[in-house]
Amino acid sequence: MKPSFQEWLEADGLGGFSASTSSGIHTRRYHGWLFLGGQNPGDRWLALSKVEDTCVRGDRRWELSSNLYPGCIHPDGEAHLLAFSKQPFPRFVFKIGDTLLQREMFMAKGMPGVFCAYSILHSGADSDGLTLVLRPLCNSRFYHHTAREGSWVPKVFCRDGAVLLEKHHACDTLALVCTGSVFTQQPAWYRNMTYPVETQRGLDSVEDHFSPGHFECHLAPGDPVVLWAGPVSKQEGVRVYQLLDTREKMSLSEWCQGLAEHARRLRGFEAARRARIQARARGNKALASLYLAADQFIVEGNAGTSIIAGYHWFGEWGRDTFIAMPGLLFTTKRFAEAREVFMRFAREIREGLVPNCFVEGHGAAYNSVDASLWFIDALAKYEQASGDWEFVKQMIPKVGEIIDGYIHGTGNGIKMHSSGLLKAGNRDTQLTWMDARVDGNPVTPRDGFPVEVNALWIRALSLYGNWLKKLIAHGYSGKTGADGTKYSRLAGTAAKRFRQLFIWPGVGLYDRLDEHGPVAEVRPNQVIAGGIAELRLPQQTLVEIWTTAFEKLLCPHGLRTLAPDSPGYRGKFAGGPEERDGAYHQGSAWPWLFGPLFDLSLMLFKTRFSLVDSASYPELKQLAYLMLSHVLRLDSNPCIGTIFEVASGDYPFEPGGTVSQAWSVAEIIRILYFFETVPQGDGASTGPGPDN
Repeated sequence: MKPSFQEWLEADGLGGFSASTSSGIHTRRYHGWLFLGGQNPGDRWLALSKVEDTCVRGDRRWELSSNLYPGCIHPDGEAHLLAFSKQPFPRFVFKIGDTLLQREMFMAKGMPGVFCAYSILHSGADSDGLTLVLRPLCNSRFYHHTAREGSWVPKVFCRDGAVLLEKHHACDTLALVCTGSVFTQQPAWYRNMTYPVETQRGLDSVEDHFSPGHFECHLAPGDPVVLWAGPVSKQEGVRVYQLLDTREKMSLSEWCQGLAEHARRLRGFEAARRARIQARARGNKALASLYLAADQFIVEGNAGTSIIAGYHWFGEWGRDTFIAMPGLLFTTKRFAEAREVFMRFAREIREGLVPNCFVEGHGAAYNSVDASLWFIDALAKYEQASGDWEFVKQMIPKVGEIIDGYIHGTGNGIKMHSSGLLKAGNRDTQLTWMDARVDGNPVTPRDGFPVEVNALWIRALSLYGNWLKKLIAHGYSGKTGADGTKYSRLAGTAAKRFRQLFIWPGVGLYDRLDEHGPVAEVRPNQVIAGGIAELRLPQQTLVEIWTTAFEKLLCPHGLRTLAPDSPGYRGKFAGGPEERDGAYHQGSAWPWLFGPLFDLSLMLFKTRFSLVDSASYPELKQLAYLMLSHVLRLDSNPCIGTIFEVASGDYPFEPGGTVSQAWSVAEIIRILYFFETVPQGDGASTGPGPDN
């Protein structure tokens, strides 16, 4: 039987995570039982790859672990694996003779480290349990890399019932604790673990891991064995999850002595926390699962709350953050965290530019034209969802900094043209979301006047003008520089010019304008623009955008980034870095684009938020669930319970990229949330949904 390589993910809410497959075999360099977050949310370090766990009874031994090595799988633990489930935590059940043994792993949000609990679910009448031998395989490398023997030489010693490995790159000391055990120090390197997914991706795919020795303990029915791995500070001991104790730290000795009880209580707290998140979905199982997936992207760092763009290898990205924010935070009314995210990026605005991303170890990068505009778009959606005018008022000067920076000109050639439209970049820059490069050259050049950027620009001008007018109406006497009329007029002028230059008869909208005129490429960026009401596009144009998207771009996992009949179309997302980057925005399909397509649908069906036409509501809901039917097979997706980043544009539409992507999850949440909360007109039916 072939092993299952479907993936699972746990996150600690601090930037760290635990991930592997349902067979327990690591297939990526991003798989490991414990990755610790670093100074920034995008910094992560592998600490514990896994544990080589063995059961002993008399003269019989059963291996529970499985790994890929050149030409073989060793040990054969997958052969004893009877069942795997993800909810509420990753749980492996093994058949050991007449005994069923469970290994369950979990992380507690807000506490670095991973728990692994072994328990006997069923045993023969005469069985008094098993002996467990647990050999941890450790590492200390950045998560984008692989390590070989000798790359890390920790000092190993035992203290207070724990094994300590000093000089870890992510913390003072890495601690390994196992209840009721005796540790035998026996340092060794386990060589040549292979990761086939990395081989397919053309990246380093062989790694060595360091083992300091092994724990040995007795596992009896009704008496679980708990192993914990996590960081220890010499000054503070163990950082403890705040719900467990009012203190924020605990001595290592206290932690070791009470580990079994700490694990039991923390598991209960974490299970209850996740249940509360799911309860917000009001019985919609798909939405409940996606709310849990959404929670994994929301992390607390040194700068406050942040949003991780995707697991396993993305950090903080401005564009992704503000596209994802409505689905991740507004639908569940996590407004305090949303305010922290806004302030995190607002503090870093430079010359009107919101950071495109925070580069690991290098600070903010400003190579984006639309991150600032998505910031303004998200702020308007925040006000609509929360009614929090006071916070919006605090952010208005930052909005003004963006708008005026773009009008007068800022970095990367971003400047408002005399027409009122926004021009950005040159042939060597990639400033929109279609930003892939091969050999340093843009794969999808979009310099000039990109369609969705100008749609967002017009919306930003309109919003800023209205906010300034609202300030005056509320008697605000501060210096705003204008009463809003100037910006409202600019928005109107730019929208008129947009309609004159961008409308592509019979197709919808051109993808961009350059020095030669309109660029006739069929891409989903026109769908993003079509859903923005401030453009006041003719109904016929909206219909043409929809028709083009439906006929040429729509596929089971999202919208293609380029129509299949276009020059340069790449229908398969696979291969090494150059092949994948060459297809990234040249035909690959993106699930997050279901969100803009839905916005366009709302405009066409005239069902704008609370204004629902009872005659068209069932049809709209049926259409939405049909389009989402493939990505909503959450238990069958590459990573259980979440939604991937991208997929091939051609049959069989294989998913690729990150296994869990923030804006993919967020935009599907936003669509499902609409149908859970929008008032239904007379005669509206529930329609086909995940629970109907």
